[in-house]
Amino acid sequence: MNLVDLPLFLKQFYLILLFLFFPHFTWAAATSAPPNILIIMTDDQGRWSLGEYDDRIVTPNIDYLANNGVRFDQAITPTPVCSAARASFYTGRLASQHGVHGVISKNGDRDDWLENERLISEILDENGYRVGLFGKWHADTRDWKPARGFHRWLSYDERAASWINSYQHSGTVHFSRDGTPFQYTGIQARYISESTVDFIDENDERPFAAFVNYVEPHWPFEGLPERLVSFYRDFANEIVSAGDTSSLQGAGNLEAQGAKADHVEKLSQYLAAVTLVDEQVGHLLDALEGRNLLKNTLIIFTSDHGHLTGQYGLYGKGNATIPQNLYQDSINIPLIVYGPKRLVVPGQVRNDFVNLYDVFPTLVEVINAGPQLKDYDGPGKSLLPLLRGERVTAFRNFQFAEYGNTRMVHSGRWKLVRYYQKDASSSPKDYWYDLAHPLGERFSVPPPSKSQQLQLIGALEKFFETYETKEHSGRRIWDLPRQRAGQVWH
Repeated sequence: MNLVDLPLFLKQFYLILLFLFFPHFTWAAATSAPPNILIIMTDDQGRWSLGEYDDRIVTPNIDYLANNGVRFDQAITPTPVCSAARASFYTGRLASQHGVHGVISKNGDRDDWLENERLISEILDENGYRVGLFGKWHADTRDWKPARGFHRWLSYDERAASWINSYQHSGTVHFSRDGTPFQYTGIQARYISESTVDFIDENDERPFAAFVNYVEPHWPFEGLPERLVSFYRDFANEIVSAGDTSSLQGAGNLEAQGAKADHVEKLSQYLAAVTLVDEQVGHLLDALEGRNLLKNTLIIFTSDHGHLTGQYGLYGKGNATIPQNLYQDSINIPLIVYGPKRLVVPGQVRNDFVNLYDVFPTLVEVINAGPQLKDYDGPGKSLLPLLRGERVTAFRNFQFAEYGNTRMVHSGRWKLVRYYQKDASSSPKDYWYDLAHPLGERFSVPPPSKSQQLQLIGALEKFFETYETKEHSGRRIWDLPRQRAGQVWH
């Protein structure tokens, strides 16, 4: 029973009985029922594409979470590509620790990439939660097979159709439900939401932890509801204009081939996907509120990584360029947390340097499973002090990211992107950027002062020396198992 949900007179009566028969009982214990957990992760969503950052973009439900929760304005992904970022999310570890550096597929050199990793789903399961995943997994191969710790599993079945079938926003999609293949025809985001509500409604007294992973707004930029696409066509080009350039060569990927020919239409489809997700967020909020569950549910809204949707004339994420990029638009992610007031002080906008892998230790602390972090060797830090409104003077001094042989550090102003070479005896190639420059990262700039160079280089080297493992280090990416067919590192 959740005492928080009882009428006042029943609370008082119940507490009197508890104090009489259990003298060591406290009010804090009475109000700390384990929270339900709802993680909403989008796919390829840049931070810029929310109404919180551009009021022409329609996301009132996500805005509600931000205004009544905590919005992190300096959140980034550890790696700007799907599989690597998701593997870090579920393990709390770097790509150079768990070994997933790029996009993995069933055509790679391995099957179970996270075989030796401890997943957050396992910890939740062991601590009394019923855990479900709905939508994209892609942190490992074999999406059709439930991963460890999950009691309910709704993901995609690449055995029945090509990988692109998973990303169809409408039409027939091949799914796997708890390992059993089936098809669904319609708007797949709606089905993901409805399946999540069915999971919430299961007759089970345990708190739930639902990971809801929409493929929107991932490419292909087509098949979104016309009622939403038509809204954006007249002014999409004002949000991100066509054209532009940068010093990195475009990779010529499928996203770019279609989008460059019709930027306004593709961008309108992308933004329509964002609004479609927002509608699903509203559906989930209504479901929780209508069942009197909202007040004791921790909700995290985020994305696996950012996205270039015409910025610098590019379309994609870290793999949109040759060599791979760590542009701010590729690494910046939305991160919004809403929840019970004992955990979340509402109305905060925080500029602490936070990372997607911080969600792992945060959830562990939220469910009072802190001792299980004793063997945790990842770089993640619990966000609970920030969520509770504490003034933390040095949560992190620098942001770090990586993508294969490429690593990044920035201080909020100066940014170093370092490309390690295949020949380990060769010096890395360093590129400096001034994040305050009006041209952004279109072109690199002369290095900052010598002391600032030493500070950032030293921080970068110390960070990866502390956390990377020799067998999985991105510095030797060319020697690691191939993660998909035709994979090339530059």
